[in-house]
Amino acid sequence: MTTSRKKNEAELILAFKALLKEQCYGSQSQLADALAEQGFKNMSQAKISRLLSKLGAVKMRNASEQVVYILPDELAVPKSKQAIQSVVISVKHNNMQIILKTGIGGAPLISRMLDSLGESTGILGTLAGDDTIFIAPTDVNRIDEITKEISLLLGVSTQN
Repeated sequence: MTTSRKKNEAELILAFKALLKEQCYGSQSQLADALAEQGFKNMSQAKISRLLSKLGAVKMRNASEQVVYILPDELAVPKSKQAIQSVVISVKHNNMQIILKTGIGGAPLISRMLDSLGESTGILGTLAGDDTIFIAPTDVNRIDEITKEISLLLGVSTQN
């Protein structure tokens, strides 16, 4: 890859990140049009998709309740239990997995927070949808205890 091409790619990534930080683009075609206005021509859906994947962008609701692309570093963990309690609806298990329900769009945020806690809290890993998180416990024999710990951490009641 030539130096000029590397520079163009770096400029593209910077411009792309700046657009995502505006939190107003809900489709790949909107992003392509915005990049074209900045001089980045021939931005196909496939290129936009690769950029979104490379940067780890996800779709979430912004402050205006619009579903838009957001960069992962913008998915800050809520700063207070009250904020978490407003997102988490329930925590329960089926003796195999712990299921956590959130408000619409809340699962990726809470899942990321839980994953960051590591295995010391009894969480092997999480899988988030839009409003549901599947939590794999480190030990199914301790699932009641782990579920209670998660519930306490998030400030919600356990439901079994």
